[in-house]
Amino acid sequence: MLLKGIRTLSLDNMTPIQIIPIVISSSALLLSLYTYFRHDAKIKNQSALINQFQLEKLRKETDSEKKANIEANVINKEKGKRIIKVYNKGKATAKNVIVTFPGEPDVMITEYPSSIDIRPQNSMEIYVHTFIGSPDTMQIDFEWQDNFKLDNKDSQTIQI
Repeated sequence: MLLKGIRTLSLDNMTPIQIIPIVISSSALLLSLYTYFRHDAKIKNQSALINQFQLEKLRKETDSEKKANIEANVINKEKGKRIIKVYNKGKATAKNVIVTFPGEPDVMITEYPSSIDIRPQNSMEIYVHTFIGSPDTMQIDFEWQDNFKLDNKDSQTIQI
């Protein structure tokens, strides 16, 4: 039939000059396949790490959007008068903010809101009068609620 005229290839009938190109081609093909699969595995591993990193970053950003961050600064006015500005530096509204002064501070607090909501990037003011012998520093404790956590607490020592 059709195959009668075609001789079969066998290594017995081939000369070394005919075998060398086949060996080189086969080696190159196997090396290329090995390199491809190894590279593919590395890319899949890197892709998984990148996806994990992006998910973690997105989770942190989402959590950050739900958090309020309360801090205080002191503004010096005329002699003995101070304004303590309590800021919300976070991205969510701080609800039921309670500011306390632990111990017996040797100052007079005249205007002080008991519990207030502070919107992001806004503040409330506490008016304080100092006297001779008042301490140079004072501790302030903050308690508030936000969309991330209901019982946030923080302390800060300020210079008055």
